[in-house]
Amino acid sequence: MKQTLFEQYETAKEQGNKRLATSLIANFIETFTTDEEREEWTRWYMENRSVGHAVRHELFEHILFPVLLAGHKRSDPWCIEMLERCAQNLYKAEHLWSQIGYQTEMQLAELLLELTPHDLQAKERVLGHLIRWFNYSEHEWPAGILYGSDGATEPQCQEILQSLRKARELDERRAYAQYLNQFEAKLQIYIHRLSQAGTKGAASNV
Repeated sequence: MKQTLFEQYETAKEQGNKRLATSLIANFIETFTTDEEREEWTRWYMENRSVGHAVRHELFEHILFPVLLAGHKRSDPWCIEMLERCAQNLYKAEHLWSQIGYQTEMQLAELLLELTPHDLQAKERVLGHLIRWFNYSEHEWPAGILYGSDGATEPQCQEILQSLRKARELDERRAYAQYLNQFEAKLQIYIHRLSQAGTKGAASNV
């Protein structure tokens, strides 16, 4: 493995030289000869480079993903966390995503929490996903509560309520207590609306 090629790639990328960057990253990938090299470099990369956005796809497919997939198969917490961080790469490459059973960011975070149930960071990762889901669900309020792109049904509302209870358990520092209270209040109002609409519908069919 020749790290200098990767450094040259980063320089070319910063300078906007796409053709050179493409050539350099391909040459860099070819310098790996063992699984041990790939694992060592993957750990270096994930710990020293921001993964706020998708990793370059060649680098992810040929170097990072094989390492993380092997770790996923042996239930390695670090590898599962890194797969969650690289979720955008998975979503864009179905042939890779399928190899972990199409697990979403949320499912990977839940798996990590199952493996490390006392880890505060693991709890906060799941909590963060739940809060983002609730934010999305209520963003058309007072029109309603969303589940996916449609209004939530009564069974789906019960699922949201169950997730809300889970969020309260995970929120050990009560950082989201006020938010969760107001979200639950909206959800209960929406459930009441559904119940009232169902009662009226049933009555009209008598």
